[in-house]
Amino acid sequence: MPKPIGVLFVASEADPFIKTGSIGDLAGSLPKTVKSLGHDIRVMLPGYGSISNRRFQIHNLLRMKDIEVPISSDTEHAHIKSSYLCSENQKVLVYFLANDRYFNRDGLYFHPETKKYFADNDERFIFFCRGVLETLKRLHWQPQIIHCNDWQCGLIPAYLKTIYKDDPYYKDMKTVFTVYSLASYASFPKTSIEKTGLPSSLFNGNGDGTDTERLNFLKMGLTYADVITTFGNKAEKGILKSQNDGIGKVFLSRKSAIVSMNSDNGTRQDNIAQKLVDIYRDLAKSN
Repeated sequence: MPKPIGVLFVASEADPFIKTGSIGDLAGSLPKTVKSLGHDIRVMLPGYGSISNRRFQIHNLLRMKDIEVPISSDTEHAHIKSSYLCSENQKVLVYFLANDRYFNRDGLYFHPETKKYFADNDERFIFFCRGVLETLKRLHWQPQIIHCNDWQCGLIPAYLKTIYKDDPYYKDMKTVFTVYSLASYASFPKTSIEKTGLPSSLFNGNGDGTDTERLNFLKMGLTYADVITTFGNKAEKGILKSQNDGIGKVFLSRKSAIVSMNSDNGTRQDNIAQKLVDIYRDLAKSN
């Protein structure tokens, strides 16, 4: 019997806790199917204040308080809550990375009344990406795979390949980055780059003249993930045609690392889950 794979499934939303679109649908269902195949998969989400602790029986993890997360030259603190994604015969552990400053507000990405994206979305998801990695060390759990979903998680592969690459704790972790759409709001001004703490060499440019001007979460994920997966033809065609921040060029240069989740068998949960498990297993073997 093949050895179970440890997977941390990271997303910015998941049904039934909180959902705005397809990320929430898949993050709320795929982990349960992967768990049913015998793997140790857990989920990590931002700890939005609008998620009901009582309704979802969310509890504070007392040993997971005051986790230090560097942002620019400052340090923010995270605390972790937990609950479960439940089906008839599966329970998937879910961690919520909470911080009142960044997540205790109405709306996930924009204000529900004005529809304007939050001005600090760069900091919010820099904090989330780096906080995920800092949390793992405190959990004393070393998944083989971190599955990052869409732009909000796009800095995690870059962090693992740079700041955390010499830390033995993260040495063998591999990343999958799933793209759902091309999000123009995944790109932030040059002033956001310093907040990440990432090496300046990542933004020296590759001839397209744009790298030094913007921080693009989507581009970071596409560039540094070990495997890229796409859901839906729009994502594949959109990335291929995009010239925004050189994303089209990055997509072409990483073509051999891209796996489409579209297939002749459709996109049923069991087919997608098995395809992902095959990807996870191949990456785990490469260590």
